[in-house]
Amino acid sequence: MTTTRPLSPSALIDIPALTQHICTIHDIHEEQDAVVATITPLIDSALLFKSVQVRARAIGFTTWMRRNPQTRAVELVFTEGLAPAVATRPVLALVLFLATVLSCLAAGAMYQGIDIVAQPGQIWAGIPFAATIIGILATHELGHYVVGRWWGAPVSLPYFLPLPPPLSFTGTMGAVIVQREPMHDRRVLFDVGVAGPIAGLIVAVPLLFYGLSQSVVAAPPAGGYMQEGNSALYLLAKLAVFGQILPADNLDVQLSDVAFAAWIGLLVTMFNLLPIGQLDGGHVAYAALGRYANYVAYATIAFCVLLGVFVDNTWLVWGIIATFANPRHPAPYDDITTIGGWRMLVACAMIIVLLFLLTPVPIRFVMPT
Repeated sequence: MTTTRPLSPSALIDIPALTQHICTIHDIHEEQDAVVATITPLIDSALLFKSVQVRARAIGFTTWMRRNPQTRAVELVFTEGLAPAVATRPVLALVLFLATVLSCLAAGAMYQGIDIVAQPGQIWAGIPFAATIIGILATHELGHYVVGRWWGAPVSLPYFLPLPPPLSFTGTMGAVIVQREPMHDRRVLFDVGVAGPIAGLIVAVPLLFYGLSQSVVAAPPAGGYMQEGNSALYLLAKLAVFGQILPADNLDVQLSDVAFAAWIGLLVTMFNLLPIGQLDGGHVAYAALGRYANYVAYATIAFCVLLGVFVDNTWLVWGIIATFANPRHPAPYDDITTIGGWRMLVACAMIIVLLFLLTPVPIRFVMPT
């Protein structure tokens, strides 16, 4: 009886032919189901990888470029097969968007003191709130989507996540864009990751100032109420509009619908900018620091836990969620090409933005006196 086994990947791919004239090959060996070639690039790393990737895909192989953690040598990794193309589901995206609009309308009506179960026709009172929060979230997600499509990145349409009251006071858990395979390189990862927060802030900050201009300063309600937390940006915005630090002397700003929704948008942006895993800040951190971003992620989770234990338990919840969502960011296909100087400056600017948005006590419920 004769037995056979499948050909190994190294028997199916001619690496010297794929890399001719663009790099020097020092070693070729197999690791599990992959073929690894240790190389020295002869041309720009981005051009080298693009050339090899195109040639390898033509014969059915997926390619990664990485730096060996022990030797620091540059390696090309080839695995047989290609990532399956997963189409965006526009009908699902539309249904979730419409459900989120309805959910946010209900939350906005509730903020106006309307019981939509008893008065369903009054749900339209939530339009200012819903339009503001959905406008911020949609702009944020479209920032990711448009830049991703511009780069040819494997990004889906935004999928909004409805969460109606009384389960939440926002009407939504935000929105997500599904990444169907690794990003091409760190530059793409950075641009797609940073585009969302920047786009969202361009909309959220003007809406916050407009909403504050429609708000009034008065004594808090005699009964119990929800006290929104102060970030440096929010504190400065109130100072600019009202000329005083608030809350103070039993006075606080009584937020209009637009102001409250914009404040929520800033809070969501702050959470997204945390440098953890697949959050926007995690994308930016990995693009800038590579695998060292994993240490930043664990340090940030520890920071969240400390804030949760000693300041406000909301941070503890966020830290637990980030931990179970995997704080380690997956590598792009090309993990060698760096993001360059000006993107590093933008990354530093986003750290400053995060500090201005940091809200130690996001929400505080004040009980009746």
